[in-house]
Amino acid sequence: MSHPLGLDAQRPRLGWPVASDEPDVRQSAYQVRVASSASGLSHPDIWDSGKVMSGESVLVPYAGPGLKPRTRYFWSVRVWDTAGGESGWSAPSWWETGLMDPAEWSAAWVSAPPALTDAPSLENSSWIWFPEGDPANSAPEGTRWFRHTVDLADGITAATLAISADNVYAVSVNGTEVARTDLATDNEGWRRPAVIDVLAQLRTGTNVLAVSAANASEGAAGLIAVLALRTASGEQSVVTDASWKSTDKEPADGWRGPDFDDSGWPAAKEAAAWGAGPWGKVVPALFAANQLRHGFELPRKKVARARLYATALGLYEAHLNGRRVGRDQLAPGWTDYRERVQYQTYDVTALLRPGANAIGAYVAPGWYAGSVGMFGPHQYGERPALLAQLEIEFTDGTSRRITSGADWRAASGPILSADLLGGETYDARRETVGWTSPGFDDRSWSEVSGADETRPAWSSRRWTARYGSRRSFPPGR
Repeated sequence: MSHPLGLDAQRPRLGWPVASDEPDVRQSAYQVRVASSASGLSHPDIWDSGKVMSGESVLVPYAGPGLKPRTRYFWSVRVWDTAGGESGWSAPSWWETGLMDPAEWSAAWVSAPPALTDAPSLENSSWIWFPEGDPANSAPEGTRWFRHTVDLADGITAATLAISADNVYAVSVNGTEVARTDLATDNEGWRRPAVIDVLAQLRTGTNVLAVSAANASEGAAGLIAVLALRTASGEQSVVTDASWKSTDKEPADGWRGPDFDDSGWPAAKEAAAWGAGPWGKVVPALFAANQLRHGFELPRKKVARARLYATALGLYEAHLNGRRVGRDQLAPGWTDYRERVQYQTYDVTALLRPGANAIGAYVAPGWYAGSVGMFGPHQYGERPALLAQLEIEFTDGTSRRITSGADWRAASGPILSADLLGGETYDARRETVGWTSPGFDDRSWSEVSGADETRPAWSSRRWTARYGSRRSFPPGR
């Protein structure tokens, strides 16, 4: 890296190419100078290596006095060849240190609230099937059909359906299909319950959930689901149990709608409670990329320098005043989150303005809470979280710090699912125009969850230097 920001290594390693028009020229010695300004390199006030007899020109460690946080260091180098020929000094380069110590973080981990990050629980649901034999152990091959009617009052603000079937299913809400699985690709899909937003399909009054489920071969067969509803007065759940109707005869057209007469259908059989039977504790997972934002005011002063230090348990993409910050993809990168989390440093001086400003970030599960290979989701944690610290220096010598905390707001957005293995589901109808810009009205957004709710319960570990533009430190410290 030619000009790294946020370097936390106390002994950064330097390198330079040696070029010559003559053949067989090799370096025999070098000299490195480090100063607090480019103009001061002729009489360096930080460090002068002196002439070092060495052919090394890669990963040469800085060996000067201890480095300070948030500081830019300028350096240049000259070399000698084996004949004693001396080069000129290289053009000045620089690196800039980061926060250098966990104690320099005053920001708090924040997450979208559980209503936006947590999938509905299946714990009170049962695996059901058409009443034939013992479905938890053996049921015939074939398709069975299921219906359940629920009356809803006005004022439903959120409705999420979690569903799974051994082996596959197609589910409709009030006659509109909302999800299906396929034997060609999802024979074992029952292990990963789907999570579907069905608010748009529900209505005041009578509603019907209709499912066709297929058992691919003779053996265990079951359907399990929960419809989680939220209103201004509280929460309500509709679960699979013996109150559902079922049939083994293919029904007539219209069977998915509220007006269909299922009075002749027998009650479904509860094959096993959630967590029991051959299925165990199948757990649905949400992979949505939620939106976190914060508006703030700056005085009418000129900004001399501004740095955004940011990271996530999961993945994040930061925005400031309607502009994306940096070009990183899948930041902060995969680490063993039980040991360390890397953070990034961005120069955002040009993105700030006097008066109203806004900072926002998409936060997605990534490797932290999303799928990791064949092991599935939640290998490190369940709720993605963001840590962000914006430090601003003004030309008059004053400064301001904006940090992630309880005054931030959260909402769902157009990225309904963002999983590294399962792909991304995007709904343009849910775009929130202007949410990363000043003046956006976020009063209807939810409060974020605070640091105590999102901090991982891991033992404290010593933070260790990592060369490069990033630094590792224990999450939550």
